[in-house]
Amino acid sequence: MKKIFKISSLAVAFAVIISGTGCNKVSDFGTTNVDPGGTGTPVTSALLTNVLSGFGGYGTSVSNGHYVQYFAETQYPGNSLYTAPVASFQSIYYGDLYDLQNIINKNTDPLTKAAVATAGPNNSQIAIARILKAYIYWTITDRWGDIPYSQALKGLEKVYLPKYDKQQDIYIDLVKELKEAVAQFDNSSIAVKGDVLMNYAGTGTATAVNLKWKKFANSMRMIIALRTSKVYPNAGQWAATEFAAALADANGSIALNTENVSLSYPGSTFNNPWYSSYVTSARKDDAVSKTVTDALTTLSDPRIASFGTTAVGFPYGLDRAKAVLVATATIPYILKGAATPATEPVVIMNSATVLLARAEAAARGWTTEVAATLYASAVTNAFAQYGYTSTQATTYLAQTAVAYTTADAIKLISTQRWLALYPNGQQAWSEWRRTGFPVLTPTIYATNAGTGGQIPRRYIYGTDEYSLNADNVKAAVTGLTGGDIADARVWWDK
Repeated sequence: MKKIFKISSLAVAFAVIISGTGCNKVSDFGTTNVDPGGTGTPVTSALLTNVLSGFGGYGTSVSNGHYVQYFAETQYPGNSLYTAPVASFQSIYYGDLYDLQNIINKNTDPLTKAAVATAGPNNSQIAIARILKAYIYWTITDRWGDIPYSQALKGLEKVYLPKYDKQQDIYIDLVKELKEAVAQFDNSSIAVKGDVLMNYAGTGTATAVNLKWKKFANSMRMIIALRTSKVYPNAGQWAATEFAAALADANGSIALNTENVSLSYPGSTFNNPWYSSYVTSARKDDAVSKTVTDALTTLSDPRIASFGTTAVGFPYGLDRAKAVLVATATIPYILKGAATPATEPVVIMNSATVLLARAEAAARGWTTEVAATLYASAVTNAFAQYGYTSTQATTYLAQTAVAYTTADAIKLISTQRWLALYPNGQQAWSEWRRTGFPVLTPTIYATNAGTGGQIPRRYIYGTDEYSLNADNVKAAVTGLTGGDIADARVWWDK
């Protein structure tokens, strides 16, 4: 989903992209090819909206939802049978990342910064773009491992074959970027235009909107740090130090459901992804997995009524013949299925998962917070997100299988995180790889049975990288145990 909300802005955004990459030879033709009705000033608000309009896709991620067994394929199984995940990241670079880099460039360049300031203070525009870039790069490196980073998006400097940076270096730089972005926001009373994520209605004050971005950045810093817990498990090491620094930031982090980062949709042309799938396209390829509904049933979890359209999920990992037979009956669609409103928001990051990150950090001895208290607050918020009461949460937390204990802290926290992240397959898959919880049984119909039949742990670099940037991708592959395969592990997945 790569669209913008205002059709009139599409031509403007396209003109911005062309003007940012065109050759100087155009000037040889004088004004012959100059559109008198066009603009030579880039509209950075349109670029920001263009990126944010598709940001909900980072919070659904159906493919990774198959790996973490959120979803079951009903008629065309592939991901859930562990077909080799060969995929390209190039469209993300020349799409969202390029747009964000263009926002930064135009707000930095002395020749354009005054003109683009009509969309908001230069520093605030740059800060937002840096936060979004960090989030997107984070999702890319967590899927593939080493990726182009420090030399990427350097077209103006003629770096056409960027090297692949080590994931460790990328992680360290992502945290640096987020720290600097939080400090970079302008204190102006003018909010950045085009911000349909934190200021959808366009009526928020600059102070309030900027604080939302800062809380998002600080929350991201904590989760990024925690994701390296296999590499840096102990207090005093990089992960614990950076986690504590983000937690201590005066701007705070996401702690309430009212602070959840979610993308709203206006409907009509720009719709919720599940609405687009189930209603617009009338697809029935994916259902809530029986793995999820069984877990909810075992825990007497009332959210079973909200995770899918029926309380019994679709069997996970069936081959096509068996899946088609089951699909003749009622399919348990994801969330509200065909009843999903076109305007339904998609949650990118919620308070429950941030509180669970804090609970885990406390359980690991990284902070002095009380893990049990944070755990209970996280579950209560996760329930409230779907409209369930604190009384229901308290009853749920009183169960032996759910009640917090120090001995089972990581397992309990990880299981509740898996439920709280639903349906964000991208983040859930990463957390499952990191913690090993919940314990997931691979399908017996795996197409990769000859190599072990295990759930993929990374994406395989796309064939375009081997044809266009061969030397650099081959150098990156040398750092992978077993080579460029789905069973190889990224840096933090020890």
